[in-house]
Amino acid sequence: MNAFDEALHRVAARQHGRAIPIRRSSILSPDPATTIGIATIKIVTEEQVQAVAFGRIGRDPHILFRLDPISRDVSDLEPFATFLASVADDAYADEGALRIWVPHAGTLEALDVLGHRYWRNQQASDAIRRMGEICRLIAHEQTFPGQQTIADAAALLRAHVITGLTPIEEGHLNAVLAWLDPSVRQPLEESRERIRVPASGVLPNTPDLPLDDRVDRLRREAKGASGSRRAALQREIASILSQAALREWRLMVEARDAFLRLALPAPGLSDLVADSAKRINAGVEYGHFPARSPERLTIQLGQMEVGQQRVDQASVENDPVLRAQSRSAGAVVHGRISSVNQPQRGRKPCNIQVDSDQRVIRFRRDDRVKILNSNVRGVVRGINMAPGGGVRVALEITSGVKSNNVLAVGTIVELLEEGFGFVNIKALNTARDRLPWAFYSDAMPSTGMLPQPSGSLLDIVRGTRRP
Repeated sequence: MNAFDEALHRVAARQHGRAIPIRRSSILSPDPATTIGIATIKIVTEEQVQAVAFGRIGRDPHILFRLDPISRDVSDLEPFATFLASVADDAYADEGALRIWVPHAGTLEALDVLGHRYWRNQQASDAIRRMGEICRLIAHEQTFPGQQTIADAAALLRAHVITGLTPIEEGHLNAVLAWLDPSVRQPLEESRERIRVPASGVLPNTPDLPLDDRVDRLRREAKGASGSRRAALQREIASILSQAALREWRLMVEARDAFLRLALPAPGLSDLVADSAKRINAGVEYGHFPARSPERLTIQLGQMEVGQQRVDQASVENDPVLRAQSRSAGAVVHGRISSVNQPQRGRKPCNIQVDSDQRVIRFRRDDRVKILNSNVRGVVRGINMAPGGGVRVALEITSGVKSNNVLAVGTIVELLEEGFGFVNIKALNTARDRLPWAFYSDAMPSTGMLPQPSGSLLDIVRGTRRP
C-alpha cells in the first residue's frame, strides 16, 4: 500500500470509528496442536527479564517473577526452562509443528537476550542452557520472511487492519485493540488514553503509576531488611510483577482473539508451513548453530529470499486487494491473449502473446511467470508495443500446454512473476570445498611477475583479435 492509500484508509477508519481490514487473506496459517504463549516484563534500563507469563493457549498462564533479576543465580528460571523443553519435545514429536504467540516484538527481543546469555553459559544448569538454546531458535526463526512459527500479535494486526491512529501510535498494541472492540464508542479517545500505560514489556512509570520506580525502591529496601519486613517487601514486588506479566498475557490473548475474529482464509501457505516446521525440527534435534562461514551465510540469505518470494506470491495469488495493488505497480499484468502459436495442439512448442492496456509493467525478458488460477507457466521472451496501443508480452509456455481452455485467443488472463523457491545448496557446498580466495582468504593470491606489454593499447587490442 502506498502512502496516499494508507492516508485515505486512516481517514476512513477515523470517520467510521473502526479498524478497516486491508487484506482478504491471512499471512498466518491456523494454529497447530502445540500452541503456546509467552509474555515478558524486563527491567527498563537493563536487558534482564524480571517476570514471564507462559503457558498453553486457552489455559491460565504460569507467572514467574524474579525478586533479584540481576543476580547470577538463575535457578528461578527453571520452571520456564522446563516448560520450553516440554514444548520442544511436543513440537519434535509433531515434526516441527509449533506456534508461539507473543504480544509484540519486545517479547522476542527479551527471549533473544535470554538465549544469547545462557545457551552456552557453562555456569548455568543443563536445563537453563537448553532454555537458552530454544530461545535462540525462536529468535532466529523470526528472522525468516513468511515463517509460520512465531505469531507477533501486534505485527499481525498491523499487517491486516489499519486504524485512525498515526503509524507511531499503532505501535501500541492496546491502542490498536480499542479500534477492534465493538463496545468502545470513541476509539480515538480511548486508544490515546490507553497509550499512557506502556504495552511493550516494561513496567509503567508515569506520575500516577510509578511502578518501575516502586519496584526498584522495594528491591533496595528488601536487601537491607529481614524477617517479616523482608517477606512483606518481596510479596509486594511479586504482586506488581505478576500483575504486569498477566496484563501483557491478556493483551496477547485479546489480540489473538481479535485477529481470529477477522476470519480471514489462509490459502497458499503450505510451503511456508513446511519450511518453518523443518527448521524448528532440525533446531530441536541438533541444536542452534549460527551461520558464520560464507557458504552457510549465503544459504541462509537464500532461504530468506525464498521465504519472501513465497509469501509475496501467496499473497498476490490469493488476495484480490493485494493483487490490485500489484497490478497498479506493474508486478501483475492483466490482459487478453491476442495470439497462440502451437503447431500441434496440446504439445510444445507453444508461444502466446498477451496484450495489456497497463501503463506500468515490471516484467523483464527471461522472467518466469504464471497465469493466475491455472497450471500454465512460461518465460517472458519479449515486451513490445501492441499494434492498437498498450503493451504486448510474448511468452514461451513451459508447462501447462494442454490447458486449451486457457491458451485460446481472447482469453482474459492475469500474469504474475513466479518465484523460483530454490537454494542451490550443492553448488554452495562445492564452493566451500574449493575455498576460493575471494571468500575464504585474507590475502590475494600471488600472481608472480607478468611480462610488460609493448606498443600502444591499440596495437595490443589488434594483436588479441582472431584472424
